[in-house]
Amino acid sequence: MKKIDFYREIAKLDKIEKNSLRLEQYSTDIDTAYQFINFVDYNISITGKNVADLGCGNGILGISAALLGAAEVDLYDIDENAVYSAKQNIEKLHINNAKSIRMDIFDVDKKYEIVISNPPFGFQSNFSLSAFIKKINSLADNLFFIYKDNLEIRKIADSNGFLIHKIEDIKLERTLPFHKKSYYSLPVVIVYKTTNKI
Repeated sequence: MKKIDFYREIAKLDKIEKNSLRLEQYSTDIDTAYQFINFVDYNISITGKNVADLGCGNGILGISAALLGAAEVDLYDIDENAVYSAKQNIEKLHINNAKSIRMDIFDVDKKYEIVISNPPFGFQSNFSLSAFIKKINSLADNLFFIYKDNLEIRKIADSNGFLIHKIEDIKLERTLPFHKKSYYSLPVVIVYKTTNKI
């Protein structure tokens, strides 16, 4: 998909109406979503694959995978507002190969070819990155997620057999009452593991 077409479609997505501080619901911006999904597609073609988006928020990553030709995309989130937002966005773009599901990501037991995610970064929540990595390892062989760039994630990635790919900073929009700026820029990486040998 051409970049201009991707941006045109993804720009139509609505945000979650009420963001949860406890769940660290920050929207993934279009630039980050584009870099991320193209990196996934480059490493292991998304076309025809079944994909899980864990902690989908408004669905931007899962919908991106659907637009790139995934056979099936399941978008999971524990938050009712997020699941509703993702469902509305799937319908808005007339996507028939994706569905949003309300479920704790740690309760997912279906196997997938690809797992994608932009999980909480641990700023406001007690999200366990080690538990998350253990969980996704049980769901698929091809794993890709966005995380804040720091020494900790690089050590964790290395000790768990993941690779790191640096991308441009993510732009976190003002979504919670204590945010003073319209957006914040944060260095991030794609943490990944794949069976495909390029």
